[in-house]
Amino acid sequence: MKIQKEINWHNSSELTKKFCHLNLKLNNLILLDNLWAVVLKNRAKFWELDSVKGGTIFVKVKSSPARHELLLKEKEIIKELNKNFNKPWIKKILIK
Repeated sequence: MKIQKEINWHNSSELTKKFCHLNLKLNNLILLDNLWAVVLKNRAKFWELDSVKGGTIFVKVKSSPARHELLLKEKEIIKELNKNFNKPWIKKILIK
């Protein structure tokens, strides 16, 4: 049985439009990964950036006090991280 793949683009500009959104997401993830330690300073060693889905950052914490502090400072951390992006996209932080 022969499988046909459907091509949804006809020229390079259409292809570029499709990948532009992916490129923006990738750039945001790279920037977030680099900013994490810079913005959080010493606290970053207790909070490990695990994953991102949509506007939610998932974090692993290393201790109960670190978990409590993250919950208390969530809004402040989001604000500090979003300052570094052209368009704020981080909405919440969840603990894994």
